[in-house]
Amino acid sequence: MNPNFSIVIPAHNEAENLKILLPNLIKSLGPLGPMWEIVMIDNASTDDTIKVITSFSEYGRAIKIVQEPTLGYGRAVLKGLQESSGNIVGIIRADNQEKPEDLVSMFRLFVQNKWDFGKAIRKSRKDDGLKRMLISLFFNTSFRILFGLKVKDINATPKIFTRKLMNELKLESKDWFIDAEIVIKAVRAEAKIGEVEIEYLPRLKGKSSVRFRHIIQFIKNMLIWRLLK
Repeated sequence: MNPNFSIVIPAHNEAENLKILLPNLIKSLGPLGPMWEIVMIDNASTDDTIKVITSFSEYGRAIKIVQEPTLGYGRAVLKGLQESSGNIVGIIRADNQEKPEDLVSMFRLFVQNKWDFGKAIRKSRKDDGLKRMLISLFFNTSFRILFGLKVKDINATPKIFTRKLMNELKLESKDWFIDAEIVIKAVRAEAKIGEVEIEYLPRLKGKSSVRFRHIIQFIKNMLIWRLLK
């Protein structure tokens, strides 16, 4: 039988974070019963990411290991979605900035309220730093203006959607814009959307892979989607 819930986790050089995330996530998913799977995508990692993932092989088919050799967050997400099999599919990041128990709480609300698409809203944190807070404010304000969106915190994960909606969205972004694409297309599809406020934690290990070039690419994509799509 297919699982009810597939959790897609893209990971690029997140070995140390996965040592913490995977046990906590498996523990949090326990009360849901056996009908879940974790789809781990090793995205061109050069550290021990794949070694850490395979160390959880005792969980058998509950953890599916997928490799995406071409670096790109969107590429990894697309590959994970393609390999998932659950009726409901979620995306969470590997950096431990979102708590697994919040993902499970979102899943319960998703089912209870019969949403098509559920997404997190991150509580603001003082230790985000002024620069990061201003960038986030710029992106979210720009989206609300350009696309007429009422949805908050565009890039936040976890994100959860039905397989039916996932197939309808026909996602294509191979970079960081995929989070925005999901929201834009879900709104255009008139999906029933729910938002849940979650605690957003400091990254435990490693450094963010987001660079200035990604911000420029994000702005470029935003204009392309507004003017041409």
